[in-house]
Amino acid sequence: MGNWFQGRNFPRQRESLTLAKLLKVEPEWLLQGSGEKSSPAVGDAPGEYGDEVRTVPLISWAHAGAAANYEAMPKHWHGRVSTMSRDKRAFALVIEGDSMEPKFLPGDRVVCEPSNPPRNGHPVVVKYVDDAVQIRLYHKLPNGKIRLAPINPVYPAIEHEPSDFAWICPVAELNRAV
Repeated sequence: MGNWFQGRNFPRQRESLTLAKLLKVEPEWLLQGSGEKSSPAVGDAPGEYGDEVRTVPLISWAHAGAAANYEAMPKHWHGRVSTMSRDKRAFALVIEGDSMEPKFLPGDRVVCEPSNPPRNGHPVVVKYVDDAVQIRLYHKLPNGKIRLAPINPVYPAIEHEPSDFAWICPVAELNRAV
């Protein structure tokens, strides 16, 4: 558990649900730090969390790059990732590269929610009109441009016009590779 607090790894889905129940907090608040912190009924109903966990398709970066929009994502991909996302259009991607270290490591899986808008300061997966796909921290600037920033200071933050993107999907969950 010490590694959880130091960000070296994260609880698995089942551990997260158990931890949320023990702490009497909403699972979304525990995993994402957003939404309602607690609910009087949390943990009271048998099987309460079982209905919330589902699987979404795990898409490779190459397949994500080939999609012009969410609807073009492969529908019956062989990989699946467990998630608590309620977005019916959610999908997962495997992280490649080191631009988001130390928070996101190569091999980690992120669950993206294309039905939700991106939020400033939060991670997103973007697909550029040239088919490149990246994960970065999103910032919509007052001038309408979008600044995408890596966590790793080796890489620069870059400002873009909204028209530079085919799509932008907020990252809702991180599943750490072990």
